[in-house]
Amino acid sequence: MSYSIVLDFDGTVTESDLLDRVAKHFGDPAVYQEVEDGLDEGRLPLREVIVREFRPVTAPLAEVVDWVLENATVRAGFAEFVRGARAAGWDLLIVSSGFHELIEPVLERKGVEVPLHANRVDPRPDGWRVQWRYPDDCDECGESCKRTLLPAGEVVYVGDGYSDRCAALAADRVFATAGLAEYLAERGSPFEPFTDFHALSEALSPRR
Repeated sequence: MSYSIVLDFDGTVTESDLLDRVAKHFGDPAVYQEVEDGLDEGRLPLREVIVREFRPVTAPLAEVVDWVLENATVRAGFAEFVRGARAAGWDLLIVSSGFHELIEPVLERKGVEVPLHANRVDPRPDGWRVQWRYPDDCDECGESCKRTLLPAGEVVYVGDGYSDRCAALAADRVFATAGLAEYLAERGSPFEPFTDFHALSEALSPRR
């Protein structure tokens, strides 16, 4: 059997949700709030929310990447966790609703190479266009979500937010923080708290 650890990126690998922060800082805060309210109230799917949040962003990609690198704080123990998990025989995968163009520079700065599945963006000067890379219409949640990308075998899922809900429900073991933890607690679905990668390493060693 294969053993995999699937990590969300924004708000999980990083301490804060950089995708949200970029949308608010470089985009239109009013649009951001409007669509986030729509997501919270169940009126808008995540894909539409992210597409609409980034349409007002007109800054050059290099400027946004510089801002991300200046403001991204990766959770403690991440690089050590990746090395240790691989040595213990885990397969690792990052799945994110964010963008390759903003995630890869952060991983590169940390000297970490992990397979990444994320969306892409066409950073046009008249407004960024999101190039969505997830399958449509999940049989479980009806949205374009991460569940179908979970590897075969035993899966540990680590996440923090809305985009992680459906995938977390399909995983064998879940570590959650922030909104994902609240969602799972309300459903009575089992999970373990996620704080940082030092604690996660301890929880997963030895593998069981």
